[in-house]
Amino acid sequence: MPDAGSTWWWILTVAAALLLLILVSGGLLVWRVRWLRRALRTLGDLGWRHAVRGAWGLTRDPRVPWTVRLLPVPLFMYLAMPFDIIPDFIPVLGQLDDVLIVAAVAYLVIRLTPPEALREHLGIDLDASD
Repeated sequence: MPDAGSTWWWILTVAAALLLLILVSGGLLVWRVRWLRRALRTLGDLGWRHAVRGAWGLTRDPRVPWTVRLLPVPLFMYLAMPFDIIPDFIPVLGQLDDVLIVAAVAYLVIRLTPPEALREHLGIDLDASD
């Protein structure tokens, strides 16, 4: 029978390898997709006050689908839960899963929101060239 300690090391190693794979593939995606790079740069330049006002405007805009408006609800529920996919007491990996989930929701919101609404509320122009 295998030792319980070695089983946990295997589980942590597999989880670390999967998270590393996700992180590398996300980095390659950002590096290769021009509109995503541009959107992330614009979001970083907004500042938190303008971003909050823009997010509030997006939630009230009738052009934005209801599914996009409701995406932050399960995100906040997940972040408020006392347990995670990978517990937070594990250094780096515990916080990395939360960061990846927040990034995935942000990607979905940007991808599923009409470009006109993003341009109007956040100043993100996905159609412009670099």
